[in-house]
Amino acid sequence: MLAFSLLTGTGTSLLVNPANGSVAHWFNERRGLASGVAFMGSSFGGVLFPLILQSLLPQIGWAWSIRVLGLILFVFCGIGVALCRSRVPPRNGTATTWRDTLPSTQIFFDGTGAMTVTTIGVVLTDLAYFIPVTYVPSYYIARQNLPSNSTLTGEAAFAYQLLAILNASSSFGRLVAGWVADRLGRYNTMIVSLFFCTVSVLCFWLPDILIADLPNTGLLIVFVLLFGFVSGSNVSLLPVCLGQLCETQEYGRYYATCYTVVSFGVLVSTPIAGGLLDAVEVSGKLKYWGVAVFTGLCYVGALLSFIWVRWRLKGEDWRAKF
Repeated sequence: MLAFSLLTGTGTSLLVNPANGSVAHWFNERRGLASGVAFMGSSFGGVLFPLILQSLLPQIGWAWSIRVLGLILFVFCGIGVALCRSRVPPRNGTATTWRDTLPSTQIFFDGTGAMTVTTIGVVLTDLAYFIPVTYVPSYYIARQNLPSNSTLTGEAAFAYQLLAILNASSSFGRLVAGWVADRLGRYNTMIVSLFFCTVSVLCFWLPDILIADLPNTGLLIVFVLLFGFVSGSNVSLLPVCLGQLCETQEYGRYYATCYTVVSFGVLVSTPIAGGLLDAVEVSGKLKYWGVAVFTGLCYVGALLSFIWVRWRLKGEDWRAKF
């Protein structure tokens, strides 16, 4: 499992970062929409893979299920690598060396603090985003008082279908957020999105946790649909917001610098949530209240970070596109 995690994490980083940079190279005015279309692919995979695993695991077991997924990824990632191209030449026509592509801490000292606070906002956003995505299935199992070792059949199967529903909703959210961002501004759209992410967690998920003996799962399904839709921008718009802070030639370095820091924040996201679950001395769904509060507060911090950058660079004219 350790080797699997290391290879998967390294491979994902080597694939996702150049792909994001490629989108930024080919689009400027409609970069938000282009990024939303591109990131719909990952969301589409988030719909298919839980359903594929749910079907394969009872039939062929863990090992062969992973081999099947590996073959699917090999084919589609090969196509993606073949299609990924850079467009913008290096600055001043000089040859690019490996040092020019490395993250640089000097980017954070630009005199405005925009890159620093944006990076803090991205860290907090990713801290929050990955918790519901990770814990929605286990929360549903606890909510319905199902055995923790439930198989992927019967009522427990719906726990993993919720993840597919969340990603399907996120797919549309990424496209809509990108389209809106090109018209109203990337930071403006991100601020609105983070506000509704906060609302979805604190006004829908948290009440579902705290209200005992709810007659059905309606509130939880509303949360999954709403959170999936509004959190789509957490993936698709964050790289586009970074593009507002630099020229296209420098985008790769800005992106790499920001997400090098973000990777350490994401590293502790689900462990913190797991620690909160262990710290709460209650059973059933109520033990998730600390997880929901932590997620909501992270979104509040991210929201304030993006508001500050928007105000710092554009002033008090909130109607201005940025």
